[in-house]
Amino acid sequence: MQLARRNPVLALVLLLAAAGAVPAQETEPAVSPTAPNLASLQQNWWAYFDGTSEQVRPRVDAFLADTNQQIASLSSQNQQAATDLVEAVRDNLQVYLSLLGVADSERRELPEPAAVYTIDELLQTAAQARDARGLADDAQLEVEREQRILTGATRRRDAAFKDYLDANVGDARWLAGLRLVRVRSMQAIATRRLAILTQSAGGANAYAEALGKRVQLILERLGPEGGPEVLDDLVAAEEAAAQAVAVKEELLREAQTAAAGLDVDTAEGRAEQRLQQQRALDAEVELAASRMALALAQARRYFTTLELGRDLRVDVVEDAALAWSELLRDVGARLPDWKRLTEDELLAVQTIDRAELSRTARRLLDQRIEIAQETLAHVGELSGATANLDLLMTAVDNAIADYSGGFRLWLGHVGQAAKTSWIRISELADTTLFTVGDAPVTAGDIVQALIIIAIGWALSRGIRLVIRRVGQKESVGRQAALYTISRLTHYTIILLALLIALTSIGLDFTNLALVAGALSVGIGFGLQSIVNNFVSGLIILFERTLRVGDYIELDNGLTGTVKAINVRSTLINTNDNIDIVVPNSEFVSTRLTNWTLAEHILRMRIPFGVAYGSDKELVKKAAIEACTDVPYTLTHMPGREPDVWLVEYGDNSLNFLLLVWVNRQGARRPTRTKAAYLWQLESKLAEYGIEIPFPQRDLHLRSGWPPQPAAQPVAQPAPDTPDD
Repeated sequence: MQLARRNPVLALVLLLAAAGAVPAQETEPAVSPTAPNLASLQQNWWAYFDGTSEQVRPRVDAFLADTNQQIASLSSQNQQAATDLVEAVRDNLQVYLSLLGVADSERRELPEPAAVYTIDELLQTAAQARDARGLADDAQLEVEREQRILTGATRRRDAAFKDYLDANVGDARWLAGLRLVRVRSMQAIATRRLAILTQSAGGANAYAEALGKRVQLILERLGPEGGPEVLDDLVAAEEAAAQAVAVKEELLREAQTAAAGLDVDTAEGRAEQRLQQQRALDAEVELAASRMALALAQARRYFTTLELGRDLRVDVVEDAALAWSELLRDVGARLPDWKRLTEDELLAVQTIDRAELSRTARRLLDQRIEIAQETLAHVGELSGATANLDLLMTAVDNAIADYSGGFRLWLGHVGQAAKTSWIRISELADTTLFTVGDAPVTAGDIVQALIIIAIGWALSRGIRLVIRRVGQKESVGRQAALYTISRLTHYTIILLALLIALTSIGLDFTNLALVAGALSVGIGFGLQSIVNNFVSGLIILFERTLRVGDYIELDNGLTGTVKAINVRSTLINTNDNIDIVVPNSEFVSTRLTNWTLAEHILRMRIPFGVAYGSDKELVKKAAIEACTDVPYTLTHMPGREPDVWLVEYGDNSLNFLLLVWVNRQGARRPTRTKAAYLWQLESKLAEYGIEIPFPQRDLHLRSGWPPQPAAQPVAQPAPDTPDD
C-alpha cells in the first residue's frame, strides 16, 4: 500500500507481472503423482491410482514391480507372507483397472409415439414396462447390496490404517502398508462398482418410467383393432375362451379327485400324493388363467364394439366390468398363496437326497420338480394377465365415456362401487365365526339375530306405548292393571324374539334337557340374584299386592310412590322426588306397608294433649273444626265423620286421639297430612284458649341444705404512704 502511494507506476508494473505469471504457471506440465512408499504412506497416497484406465495401468505395473523388488529386503520369515499379499493386491488392482475401463451405459430411448395404437400394442408395451420395472427394481437391489459391501470395506480400511499406524518401523510397518493397499483396493473396487451400478439403475429406472408414461399415452390414443369384420373374430375368440374355461374346470375336478386320495404307508405313496396335490394346484392356476383370458376376450370385444359405435347396452358392459373386478380381486388374493406353496414344494424337493432313492422315486422327484416349475411359470403368466385385464378395464371405461358421456360413466362407477360394496359385505356376512354343533354361525347370522331382537324390542315398545296412552284415560286401578299387562307383554315378546333369533343361528331347542342344564349351571354360578329378582318381579306383577302408583312404606322406613316395576328392581319415588332402586326380592321377602292397596281412603290417628281442667266438649269442638279446615278430610260420607276420643290421663295432660278419614291425596302423603292436621289443631286450640301443657316436675328435698363454714375475714393490704 505504501509502495502504491509512493510510486504508482512501479506498482502497476508489478501487478501486470503478477497477472502474467498466472498463465505461465497453468501452462507448466502437471507433476506426476509419486508412487506410495509402503514404509511411510502419506495421507493422500491413493491419489497415485486415481485417473483413467490408461493413466493408472502403467502406475500399477510400476508399483507392483517396485514392491516385488522390496520383498527381497525383508526377513526370510516375512517374504512368503509378502508374496501372498502382493498377489492379492495384483488381483485387486487388475479388477480395479477393468472397472475403470467400463464406459458409462447409454440410456435407452423410446421411439416417437404414433397417432393411434391397437390393443396388441398396448399389451406389448405394458409387458415391456413390467419387465423394465422388474429390471429397475433388481438394479436398485444391487445398488443397495453394493452399498453395504462398500460400508464393510470402509470399516476394514479404517481398521487396516489403524494397524499401520500402530505397527513398528521395519518389516512389520511395510507388511501393514501392503495390507492397507490390499484393503484400500477392495474399497476402490466397491466404490467403482457402486458408481457403475447406480448409473445403470438410474438408466433402468428412467426407461421403466418412460415406458409407464408410454402405456398411459397409448391408453389415450387407443383405437379399434380393425373394421366391423373384426367383431366376428373377437366373438369367436370369446367363445373359444369360454370353452377353454369349461375344459379347465373339468381338469381341475379330475385333479382334485386324484389328490383326494391318501397313501402314507410308503415313501413313494407320499411322494405320489404330493405330486397329485401340486397338479391340483397347477390346475387351479390354469383355470384362473383361462378365466382371465375369457375376461380379456370380452374386454377386447366390448372395447372394439364401443369404438366402432355399434349398438351395445352400457349396463351389460358395466356388469361385465364388475365381474372382471371381482375376478381380479380373487386372483390377486390367491396368487401369493399359489406362489408360496409352489416355492415350498420346489424347495422341499430340491433338499431330498437322490442317492438312496429308487428309480421310481427319482422319477417321481423329477416329475414334482417339473410340475412345480411349470406352476411357477403359470403363476408369472397369470400375474401378467391380471395387469393386462386391469389396463383393458381402463380402456373400456374410456370407451364408455366417449360412447355415452362422462356423467353416464360416473353413474356407472357409482353403481359399480355400490355393487362391489354389497358383494364385500355379503362375503363378510358369509364368514364363519364359530360353530354350534355342526351348524356354522356366520357374521350374517349374528346380524340377522340382532335384527330379530331389535324388531321384537320395537314391537314391544310400540305395544307398551299404546297401552300407556290408553291407561291415561282410565282410573288408577285400571292403570296399574294395564301396566302389568304391558310388562308381561314386553317379557313375552322379548323372550319369543330371543328364541327366534337363537334358532335362526342354528341353536336347536328341541333338546330341552341340554338347555335346562345350561341354564341351571348359569344360575348356579352367578345368576342366582338376577333370577331371584326377575321371578320376584313376576310374582309382584301377578299377585298385584304392589302396583305402579301405590304409596308404600318398607320396614327400613323408606316411603314413596311406586314408579316402575322392572326386570330386576322396582323404582320408588320418595316425597323428596328422589328415585330409589329397590331389588324386587326385597318386596317378597320382607314386610311392607301399602297405603293404597285396596282402598283409596284411610283413617289417620293424630294424638294430642290439653291441660287438666280444660272443657272436654270445647276440645272436641275445636278438633272437629280443625278437621274441616284441612282439605284432606273426607266429607259427606256417612260413618266416616271425624271423631275425638279421650284415651288417657297423662302425667301432665289429658290425652286425646283425633280420628279422621282422609281422601286418596292425604293417604299418599301421610307425613304431610298429619302435619296439616296438627297445624290446624294448634290454631283452633289457641283460638278457644285451650292450653297445651308441657311437662312439669316437683322437687321434694328430704333434708335441708348442709351447714356452711363461717367465712374468714380477708386481710386488707395497708394503704401506701408517701415517703417522708
